[in-house]
Amino acid sequence: MPPRTRASATNPASKRRANLLPLLLIFGLLCFGVAGLSIADMFVPRPYDGVVLYKIASDDLRVREVVPGSGADLAGIEAGNRIMGIGRTALRDEAHAAKLLSRYRIGDHVPYLIKADGRALEVDVKLGRRQIGDGIYFYICALGFAFFFVGLFVLVRQPGLLASQVFFLLSCLFQVFLVCRLRPASYSGVDSWILGLGTLALVLLPPAFLHFYVLFPRPAWIESLSEEGRGRPLVWLFRKGWPLLYFTTPVLFALGWWFSGAKRGERWFSDAPQLSWWLLGISLFLGLMALGANGRRLLGARERRGVALVLAGSVFGLLPFAVSSLFVGGQPNSRAFLMFGLIPLALVPITFTYAIVRFQLLDIRIILRRSLLYTVSTALLTGLYAGTIAAFNSMFSSSKLVSSGYFPIILALAIVLLFDPVRKRVQQLIDRSFFAGRSHLEQAMEDLGEAMMGRSDLQGAVGELVDRLPRILGFRFAGLYMLRRARLERIAGPEELPIRLPVLPELQRYLAKRRGVRRLDQMGSLPLRSPEVAQLVEDLAREGVEAVADLASRRRHIGLVLLSDRPGRAPLEDEELVLLERLLSQAAMALETGLLLEERTQKAELEREMEIAATIQAQLLPQAVRIGDQWTVSARCLPARLVGGDFFAQLPVGAGGDAVIYGDVSGKSVSGAMMMMAAHEALYTLAMAMEELPPERLFALANKRLYGLGKRSFVALGYFAGNGDSLDYLVAGQPPPLLRRLDGTVEELPLPEHRVPLGALPKGEYAPLSIGLKPGELLLAYSDGVTDARSPEGEFFGEERLEDVVASTVTLDPDDLVSQVLAAVKAFTRGGLLYDDVTLLAIGRSSESGQAAPDPEPSEPVDVKREE
Repeated sequence: MPPRTRASATNPASKRRANLLPLLLIFGLLCFGVAGLSIADMFVPRPYDGVVLYKIASDDLRVREVVPGSGADLAGIEAGNRIMGIGRTALRDEAHAAKLLSRYRIGDHVPYLIKADGRALEVDVKLGRRQIGDGIYFYICALGFAFFFVGLFVLVRQPGLLASQVFFLLSCLFQVFLVCRLRPASYSGVDSWILGLGTLALVLLPPAFLHFYVLFPRPAWIESLSEEGRGRPLVWLFRKGWPLLYFTTPVLFALGWWFSGAKRGERWFSDAPQLSWWLLGISLFLGLMALGANGRRLLGARERRGVALVLAGSVFGLLPFAVSSLFVGGQPNSRAFLMFGLIPLALVPITFTYAIVRFQLLDIRIILRRSLLYTVSTALLTGLYAGTIAAFNSMFSSSKLVSSGYFPIILALAIVLLFDPVRKRVQQLIDRSFFAGRSHLEQAMEDLGEAMMGRSDLQGAVGELVDRLPRILGFRFAGLYMLRRARLERIAGPEELPIRLPVLPELQRYLAKRRGVRRLDQMGSLPLRSPEVAQLVEDLAREGVEAVADLASRRRHIGLVLLSDRPGRAPLEDEELVLLERLLSQAAMALETGLLLEERTQKAELEREMEIAATIQAQLLPQAVRIGDQWTVSARCLPARLVGGDFFAQLPVGAGGDAVIYGDVSGKSVSGAMMMMAAHEALYTLAMAMEELPPERLFALANKRLYGLGKRSFVALGYFAGNGDSLDYLVAGQPPPLLRRLDGTVEELPLPEHRVPLGALPKGEYAPLSIGLKPGELLLAYSDGVTDARSPEGEFFGEERLEDVVASTVTLDPDDLVSQVLAAVKAFTRGGLLYDDVTLLAIGRSSESGQAAPDPEPSEPVDVKREE
């Protein structure tokens, strides 16, 4: 139901009601003043005999009650006696009695002529100070002012609402009725005037009660009758003819007084006929029926619960009051009236106030501070305990127990021990009554915290939390979406919600900037600026989504929480929103922790798999490489990651000869390793399938096969094969090999004109070259990972440094050369990670040309090591 606020007072009816507001406030001020005057009059010192009179006939004044301990009580005057004169002057009525007593002073002795048991007697009455106010009356005054201030609060918060105006009128009348009509009676002139005003309020209460209950919280019953075309007189009466309603009861009252009260000599207002109480009882009954009819026709569950609470408070508070009034005449000094009628009456302002606070009836929203209620309850308990101590001292003042020195200590200890448990129980009651949603949210936060400590499935815990939100806060549903593969996937929530949502950077930035829960209709111009956001908002609104909450940590965006409306309940209060945002922030932390654990687990599994892959890759490399009896070969591979894209292998080349190849695949880690496997397989398969395949033909076929894989990756490849005293070589994409001569000079080998890496182009042209190598000369081939190695300062190892290392080497052993180069690279990088995979291949001659080279043991081939 849309809120009816001050802004709604733009139609003519609202404007007329707004014009009545000053008159209502003036009327309320007058009622407040009259009630204050009634209370102040109780404390004005006047001579008083302690007699409460009532008139049976114009010349017959009887004693209704005698105040215990007063002068009349000490003189022997009893209830039922007839007072005929005061101070030897015949008595006409109560006003005359007040005039006669005003001639005397407090403490004077006055002769009274009374008639008791048919005999006329003169007794001496000592006048005392008037003390007609007691605890019962002050309880009545507290009720009256409670009604007034509740009505004033409602009027201030909703001044343009007809129901709030009628409720304020009702509260003012009820205050005057309680404070003025139910005050302890005497026969002073002020007393008669105040009682008359109280009776006038009693006359106007029945139509005010009926009018208010028909309108509260909104006239659903009258609206239903109007729509159905039934009850047109009632519809007209409560919509336009309500002044006639307020005019009817005074007329009935006047008729009742004329036919009953006037015959007995009753005054107009100080003595209310029994008819006024019947009118009050009938109007209460009809009003409660109208309230029940309104409640049944309200659509919102929140309003229905609030109306049910007000109805219960009215039934158990007003009906006992009305029934007791009918049977005992509404006399405040009647103990039955007090116990059965007045005490339950406190339920009316209490339940109405609670209904406003808890269910926002009349569209009045109040934000209660828990600390304020805790402070008030603690103060009340402190006062209660102080009163208890005073009562104990008063009760046992004459006993020996009080004289004991241990009594105050024991009593104080008992109260201290009871204070804290009672205080906690009262605060728990406050939490359940006013802050149930907040308590549930706090409990949910504790549950989520426990789940984070003792549950590994944090995503499941958060999903269960989101499923609980509708039960905790009254949402129809809630949905949880998490970021997966650049899409938001539904983890929890009803099946009616979309399975996936698009990731929209504009919406993500908007929610990240405005932390917390955001309603779809509070996104301002964002949907206008982004058609994608507008479409998403429209789709979510169609599914019943009302608000969106961002799940994000300081490091990443995690997901979204979708919330529906809260049918029959008020919007979330500020403290509930803060708690909900904290809960969602805690949920984001839990989800991030779960994601980190999942990522760590996946990373650990990947590392284990990579270690296995590295082992397999190392096993695929040959343990020893031979290209002929007079050639010594050493090769090593150092991957930058666990697995790499560099490799070397031994290939057969016709007539029982062998060649060595070394390659560098574009890419690193897993992708590079996969391409390395493909290149290795292609080259080895081609070499085995075709005998005496020349290197240029081998390169061309391998290039075609690798290009056909469609990976758009390439392989830089080098090839060496012994040919007598020379080495045939072919380089495609690799750096130029280095040759160290006998005199220690280092030179680069000539490179072919076309040396495009394999797989880069659909067709490549390759031409082999040959170089003679003398015994003692060493050839070093390498991948670009050697020269691209970087120091911590970012400097490259470079070709010149590599040539210097090769030139400074005095060894004739290729394996020593490889070791020294690797040591130089590690020293340069200071043990840091390599930028790229490193492959080194060194070849040397072991004898003079034309002489038989020493035949190495077949079982001990030259080791080809792979650095881990």
